[in-house]
Amino acid sequence: MTTSALTLTREITPTGPRPMRAIMLGCGVVGGGVIDRLPDGIELVGVLARTPRPGGIAGAPVFTDADAVLALKPDLVIEALPGGRFAELLLERAVEAGCSVITANKDVAARRPDLVRRARSFACSAAVGGGAPVLETVQRLSESGTALSRVRGVLNGTSNFVLDRLARGEALDSAVKAAQESGFAEADPSADLDGLDAANKLALIAREAWGVELNPAEIDTQSISDLPRDAGSKARADGRVLRQVASLSRSPVGVKARVRLEALTLDDPLARTRDEGNCVVLSPERGAVVIVSGKGAGRGPTAASVIGDVTRLLSKVRS
Repeated sequence: MTTSALTLTREITPTGPRPMRAIMLGCGVVGGGVIDRLPDGIELVGVLARTPRPGGIAGAPVFTDADAVLALKPDLVIEALPGGRFAELLLERAVEAGCSVITANKDVAARRPDLVRRARSFACSAAVGGGAPVLETVQRLSESGTALSRVRGVLNGTSNFVLDRLARGEALDSAVKAAQESGFAEADPSADLDGLDAANKLALIAREAWGVELNPAEIDTQSISDLPRDAGSKARADGRVLRQVASLSRSPVGVKARVRLEALTLDDPLARTRDEGNCVVLSPERGAVVIVSGKGAGRGPTAASVIGDVTRLLSKVRS
């Protein structure tokens, strides 16, 4: 009698939720920092970059063609491209495809509330404050029933960095170059110096705090480029600190926003920011003010803020 062995095979199904399939748009200073920190639960399936990288990045293939990377049908699109129409078009396509979106692009996030409304999920914490959790704090206050009446902040790390150097007598061109070499300023720093970057951030804060849509282009701004050469050092000699102050105030007639250069007294919380630091003072209708501060520019703080949005999205999806 011959005995034959019967081999039984059992299919093992993975337990737990499947990873979210994500693509990364841009792998420069911020994008590279995000890729290095992606948490478990995110499967990076593609990266969009300017130049080919045959070896890929973090195990994911690199594409130079936007159509090819979007054709991967991701659940999540993380965007860290330079601002501009190209980034806006890709975010439009991501929203239309039903993807969740996480972006550091304050320009698009501020100007396109329709994308925020239409997206499955849209987060842009990194667009305001970098490592200072400004939008997150405003959201928590709103959810707790705390109504804000006023917001004042140093919201642009590049301008802060430049103003510190102007106060020491450095020329504007030299200060801007130092900011660029430190990774805080873009090749074209005009949005930072002219207050446009801060205006975009004010629009995002107003939306989160009060559900009000402001047009960043209509916010009153003042440019560092228009300052007299000795403005910073004069403020310092007077015992003051020159800062680019972005402010919102709410009244029964509406919300007023502006970005102005102010010589602050040394006891003002905004005067204590240094180099690329950001600081925001949130004043509620009742109760004590809330101060949020942290690094406002650079790879580390911005990437960390993006990762915070990724982590919150994962938690929401899994709950």
